[in-house]
Amino acid sequence: MSKIVVVGVDGATLDLMESWMDEGKLPTFAKIREQGVYGNLRSTTPYYSAPAWVSIVTGCHPGKHGIYDFFRTDTFSKKIVNSRYRKVQAIWSILTATGNKSIVVNVPGTYPPEKIKGVMITGLLTPSPESEFTYPKNVKKDLIKGKLGEYELEQVAVDDIPKNLTARYAPEKFAKQINNTTTSHAKVTMNLMKDHEWDFTMVVFRGTDDAQHLLWGRKDLILSCYKKADDYIGKMIEQYPDAIFIIVSDHGFGKPQKYFYVNNALYNAGYLKAVSDPRHSLGTFMAMMFDKMSRLIFHLVPLKKLVRSPIGRKFILSGGSSSNIDFSHTKAFYHSVCSRGIRINLKEKYKQGIVDKKEYEKIREELIGFLKNVKDPETGKTIVKNIYRWEEIYGKNAVNDPLDIIFDLEEEYSAQELLQPPEGVQYAFQSKGEPMSILSTPGFYDWMGDHRPNGILFMYGKNVKSNRRIDASVVDIVPTILSAMDVPIPNNIDGKIIEDAFIKKPKIKKIDSYEKKNGHLTEAELDKIKKLKFKI
Repeated sequence: MSKIVVVGVDGATLDLMESWMDEGKLPTFAKIREQGVYGNLRSTTPYYSAPAWVSIVTGCHPGKHGIYDFFRTDTFSKKIVNSRYRKVQAIWSILTATGNKSIVVNVPGTYPPEKIKGVMITGLLTPSPESEFTYPKNVKKDLIKGKLGEYELEQVAVDDIPKNLTARYAPEKFAKQINNTTTSHAKVTMNLMKDHEWDFTMVVFRGTDDAQHLLWGRKDLILSCYKKADDYIGKMIEQYPDAIFIIVSDHGFGKPQKYFYVNNALYNAGYLKAVSDPRHSLGTFMAMMFDKMSRLIFHLVPLKKLVRSPIGRKFILSGGSSSNIDFSHTKAFYHSVCSRGIRINLKEKYKQGIVDKKEYEKIREELIGFLKNVKDPETGKTIVKNIYRWEEIYGKNAVNDPLDIIFDLEEEYSAQELLQPPEGVQYAFQSKGEPMSILSTPGFYDWMGDHRPNGILFMYGKNVKSNRRIDASVVDIVPTILSAMDVPIPNNIDGKIIEDAFIKKPKIKKIDSYEKKNGHLTEAELDKIKKLKFKI
């Protein structure tokens, strides 16, 4: 049985890496490309971190695991998802059930930590450093200098403002912060690998995602973040030469030329109603004034401390575009910047719902037709590439209430949830009769870079082929790991083994499930695992 090390490099894309490898700037990745296998890793639909990372660690599509966004899709408020919201087992639970030991560090969506055979330190979506974010609990006290090392936590949505302003007004400082965080997570992981027995290790370096979102115009700084990840992956390979290394990303990256303000479009068309005119509301005015005063605020206010306070956190999570939506008169709205999904406000589902069930399909077809006809006024071209009904991509048995319509945009466009004029404060004084703009070049509240469907896949180690290009899907990672570890694959997994990556193809073994009974596998399940394990 092979030991497996999975390293996530969030948002990593071959579109940038290929030339950097050719130029010798990413020596570890270049070595793996030559001596192992590499290619694109197809993300989920939509191609965003929350569903994609969960698919990577479960082997299941979002309709089965139930994570579609960082925020729950069964409520209108900004409630962050957590590991208990996931409906299928992650790989570390499967490995625990089969007696294998895992080290899991900084994987998005792992809070609260699960009881596993091994160690878990949660990552993105952990509420705060005060949370119990380690298993076992006593690991937390060792996250200090001189022991495991200091551990940097990031908080989704809450940290967005200080990150955005630092990237804007001190980009070199922002890149340094990212690289310090990568160093933190790498050192903690390597110290855990040294101090504990393990069969499977996974760590995610998130900084490349932030760098590409906010520093797309500074490729030199983005490269520094890739180089930091490259360096630590190289150190891990050097220390554990007998392990199989699998390096993945949840999606790729590119530069949007324009942003589609989806809620503005729904407002103009009458599907969405606002509490107050979004062109003249206090919230819009405050947001625009923050834009104008942001440089001064950045230099004078301790933003990170402020936004992470209980009051700051509550204010940020309760704000946003939804705070000005009149749900009692709204038929449909765009859920969040990371969802690429529209929610229809059904009476049977929601307290303030207004759409009758018998009108649901009619409204949904209207919205699909509406999206199909959204055009860029400068080019005359339609901007929506694909439109899906939820059941078409998630299946009719999808769990956790997926959004009603999911869409992809043409590559040069991205989507924004804000309900406000994108042009700036001067527009707040123009006529109320004019429709709001729905397309804008990237502005203060938009990312400079955004996601693309193809992430990365690199594999290296014993029994892995050399110099081979192989493309796969995010759901293929778990079955590939389990087969390499000689562990039977549960039948509910959607992915397939990446067989062409191996010199000697691993044997495919299946099992119905690893569901627990009172915290333990049944005797029948244990007997079946033993028989499969030693089957010739």
